[in-house]
Amino acid sequence: MKNGIERRRHLRVPLALQVFSVTPQRAIEGKTADISVSGLNLLFSEMSEVDDEFQITLKSSEDHEMSMPCEKVWSSKFISDETVYDAIGVKFTKISSSDREIISEMVEEYYLV
Repeated sequence: MKNGIERRRHLRVPLALQVFSVTPQRAIEGKTADISVSGLNLLFSEMSEVDDEFQITLKSSEDHEMSMPCEKVWSSKFISDETVYDAIGVKFTKISSSDREIISEMVEEYYLV
């Protein structure tokens, strides 16, 4: 948000999903803080350097994972329940139509509850 104006084109909802990524240094695991069909906010308790473009895998259910390339838009520290996280805002650079549909359904379900 710049100057108090929301610039996102897609609705983003708070949703915690498991996230995995592999960096040149190591594999890292985290969770989402929020998600939309165009990107998400990642939280990692321990972070190694992440390139501006990297691959993530989201676990949307016990039997379904979505893997997609993304681009880092911003990074900062985030504090929740006295835990400090490394937060990264990313946009998806390529997402399959089926994965986009799954995320869209998760966003819709959030508002139906």
